[in-house]
Amino acid sequence: MTMHINLLVPVLLLLVVFIGAVFALLTDRRGTRLLSRVDAVVARQDAASGRSPDIRAGDEPGPRIVRWLLRLLRVPVDLPAAHVISPRLVWAAGVIAAVATVLLASRHVQLPLAIGAGLLGGVLLLRTVFGWEQSRYRKLLTRQLPDAIELVVSATRAGLPIGEAFRAIANEMPAPTKGEFGRVVNEMSLGVAPEDALLAVHRRTRVSEYAIFAVTIGVQAKTGGRLAEIIQTLAETVRQRLALAARAHALSSEARFSAAVLASLPFVGGVMMRAIQPHYLDPLFNDPRGTRMLIIGASGIVLGIWSMRLMIVQATRG
Repeated sequence: MTMHINLLVPVLLLLVVFIGAVFALLTDRRGTRLLSRVDAVVARQDAASGRSPDIRAGDEPGPRIVRWLLRLLRVPVDLPAAHVISPRLVWAAGVIAAVATVLLASRHVQLPLAIGAGLLGGVLLLRTVFGWEQSRYRKLLTRQLPDAIELVVSATRAGLPIGEAFRAIANEMPAPTKGEFGRVVNEMSLGVAPEDALLAVHRRTRVSEYAIFAVTIGVQAKTGGRLAEIIQTLAETVRQRLALAARAHALSSEARFSAAVLASLPFVGGVMMRAIQPHYLDPLFNDPRGTRMLIIGASGIVLGIWSMRLMIVQATRG
């Protein structure tokens, strides 16, 4: 009977990790589907034009396991401007979190499970921080893109070539759009076509609107047409999408507040119980059975917070 009780905590922890992995896959599924469609359109355009793939837009250099690890941790390899926190501090925090988790978990579970929990904790911390930096960078780029397109519209209507319009964006727009179009202007000065330079921005940032912008410019360059009207329609579409996302965010404020209250109730209740009866919660920390119950409860709270966040994100994502 004791052996079954000792195996209960590891089994529950593995179950929480498995369910969390399933939720992560469900969260990334819709974004991956959109990016795959954009990549298919870009590939068809490259095949129709007879261009060979740009070696600078390929995968990251290094062994395949290193590339897989960087993608798993969501490290912004080619986006130095995306870092809000120093990457060295983030890596150090991940290592410290992994070691601390191993030391704490080794007191209650076997060493292999403690090491697995430590690796999971470090990976989750790094993935969360780097993913937040990339998400923040992409949101800024998407929010500034309509203004950048309007600047291109004004320049083309004034009779300026597309290269001069991009140079004006690199000089007048705020960061991070300024830095990205600075790289676009530098690539165009080396002989890269405007649409290829914009596709490089899409491959670096994974902002699908830049791929649509690039395809629009590429098709217009081959078939002709009024570039100003076409890209102005794109700017209006992006503005409507941003307005719809802001409205969904505002409508979900009640749900987010309810989720925050539900997530904070166990901690508030624990603090109040500790203040009313100081020794009431001692068995959770001194008794091995209470410690197991604390681990199970904490895992359930984390899983509940993750589930609520997933439901809110899925409901507010167009």
